[in-house]
Amino acid sequence: MKKTPFVTKQQVEEIVKKFPTPFHLYDEAGIRANAQAVKDAFAWNPGFKEYFAVKANPNPALISILNEYGCGCDCSSYTELMIARSLGITGHDIMFSSNDTPAADFELADKLGAIVNFDDISHIEFYERVAGPIPKTVSCRFNPGGLFQLSNGIMDNPGDSKYGMTTEQLFEAFRVLKAKGAENFGIHAFLASNTVTNDYYPKLARILFELAVRLERETGAHVAFINLSGGVGIPYLPEQQANDIHAIGEGVHAAYDEILVPAGMDDVAICTEMGRFMMGPYGCLVTKAIHEKQIYKDYIGVDASAVDLIRPAMYGAYHHITVMGQPGGADKTAASVTNTYDITGNLCENNDKFAIDRELPQIDMGDVLVIHDTGAHGYSMGYNYNGRLRSAEVLLRPDGSADLIRRAERPGDYFATLDVLPCGRELLAKSRAESARRRAQDERLAVAAQWNKRIQIAEAKEKNMDVRNLEGSIVALVTPFKKDGSVDFDALERVVDFHLQNGTDAILTLGTTGESATMTDDEDNSVVAAVVKQVAGRIPVIAGSGSNSTQTMLTKSLTYQGLGADGLLLITPYYNKSNEEGIYQHFKTVADAVDIPCILYNIPGRCGCGISERNVERLAAHPNIMGIKEASGNVAYAAKIAHLLSNDFRMYSGEDALTVPLMSLGASGTISVWADVQPQLVHDMCRAYLDGDVERAREIQIAGQPLINALFSEVNPIPVKEALAQMGMIEANYRMPLCPMADDTRTALTDALKGAGLLD
Repeated sequence: MKKTPFVTKQQVEEIVKKFPTPFHLYDEAGIRANAQAVKDAFAWNPGFKEYFAVKANPNPALISILNEYGCGCDCSSYTELMIARSLGITGHDIMFSSNDTPAADFELADKLGAIVNFDDISHIEFYERVAGPIPKTVSCRFNPGGLFQLSNGIMDNPGDSKYGMTTEQLFEAFRVLKAKGAENFGIHAFLASNTVTNDYYPKLARILFELAVRLERETGAHVAFINLSGGVGIPYLPEQQANDIHAIGEGVHAAYDEILVPAGMDDVAICTEMGRFMMGPYGCLVTKAIHEKQIYKDYIGVDASAVDLIRPAMYGAYHHITVMGQPGGADKTAASVTNTYDITGNLCENNDKFAIDRELPQIDMGDVLVIHDTGAHGYSMGYNYNGRLRSAEVLLRPDGSADLIRRAERPGDYFATLDVLPCGRELLAKSRAESARRRAQDERLAVAAQWNKRIQIAEAKEKNMDVRNLEGSIVALVTPFKKDGSVDFDALERVVDFHLQNGTDAILTLGTTGESATMTDDEDNSVVAAVVKQVAGRIPVIAGSGSNSTQTMLTKSLTYQGLGADGLLLITPYYNKSNEEGIYQHFKTVADAVDIPCILYNIPGRCGCGISERNVERLAAHPNIMGIKEASGNVAYAAKIAHLLSNDFRMYSGEDALTVPLMSLGASGTISVWADVQPQLVHDMCRAYLDGDVERAREIQIAGQPLINALFSEVNPIPVKEALAQMGMIEANYRMPLCPMADDTRTALTDALKGAGLLD
């Protein structure tokens, strides 16, 4: 039988444009058709349930498809139970079959109400001790020992298997469990793996049905279900004939009618746990030929390895390979066999081979290869030998589109568990930053194409993207939220455009005004990426990466640099504070590590500590520290550090009411909350002062005072978000502990907005 991929060369070409090889690709249409076929094959049994073996493929996107067809989850570990729970699969929709089971696994299985399938009689007492009373519905795993054979030969050797109880133990377990309150019993057995015959399930069913009759008669226990487990295989080899699930279902049906029905046990439900049959043929590994080596044999090196598919290396398993050809080149799927190759991965192990002496069409560098039948025990058996990272998973939709359902691993994933070591934390921070940089690069390219403004962006960068020369109005941007508390990216896009159109000289995101203290790392990263994307190089973007933890601030800073931020705002450590040297090292650690300029943030009113004049002097000398946001409200302090200001170290007002006074001491502009609502006016005020029109700047500052006062009548950013909401820009939603404005201050704010001409 000729094996053909479920995906065409044209489809592969489109997918690899979006997702780089290697990746596992799954066929949604095939998965759905097969799930329906299984359901139909056992429809004669009203209680039938397929418990998909999560170990075969633990991707929630795929499990959720099977769940639509009534499939539950066969779980064997704590994390597999967590996956089921995340999909809303709980209770008797989970079969928990484990061996050598840790206490925590039993505890969670009990908490979720799963059917526990006891592998050993000793586990009964252990379960009681760690999880609680025996549930009313239980199951026991049976191992008959000896050899298991069919008419076509020996299938497997249960006597050498570590799973299940002997016949004597099984009967005793039923009696013990019944005495402890169990009312409904199940029998489970796994006697052979990957059988490619329609006879396996019917033969196993007869063994278990006869056993069930004996158990009911001799123990008085009610056998409620019989679990045939897995073992129904798939044709990995081209010459193998695929199992007929309808014939298998009818074979089990015949045994049921012959054995159980006469015994008055026609209420017994049939269960299965077919991981391989449910998913195996509907996955493939898509990889690309990158090297050819000709020594004693002809080797084709691909960009996948045993990290992505270990079965050939571990078992000598056969996986069919189809050579698709190069994107844009000839279709080789039906090409004649001309060469004999070993297809290899890049691990430092000689068994890292997908095929040995395989006859295939001519393979050229850049050809895409499809390795068949990886839907089960493919990605799930992956590992990280040689520090190689596992590939992505992609779902081919019935309409031909493709969605990413698991991203490829990044170095940060590999280093994540080294966070207990100083060097590990450094590796983790740098790898995350590099990943962010790469993603940002892709984003920026996409933005350029979307906007079709490559020349405009390049010109803008040339003129004003040297953030070290930054002057004027830098808006301390709010982060809009929806009513459900999630980030409102549509509103964020609107407010960014508002500033781009109204003279704002730079954008600070994730400052105090941006409520970053209440946001997750993923949310922070998404907001920075969104702002960078929307700005598209037209003005600088500064990201607030401050934290009371130096290591956290370092990680955030490197990440935001990778996401495309042009500068960073670094706050003093709050709550735990620090001594003089600690504050200095806090800032220096980040400034030493990043490649973009940093602005210090002095706001003792919020942090409980400030930056001493001595530390400002020391830090101003650092080549990567370009300035300070002075928000102490202390003009005398600003005057004391003014002598340090130069083109290499600038001051920005952090108090809207004191912008012009601080500019008189040499400040280059402001990082402003006021600018959120009147960006053009704040820009004009700063520009006027910088151009020598001090009187005009003074007039704007004084005239703006009523609105400034209203914007700080409650804790920032409560009033400014209310103001933007009244202006129709965003919704006035906050993250706790921030709450909406009180009625009296809201009324005063509305009056101030009207007085400033922002409301009718």
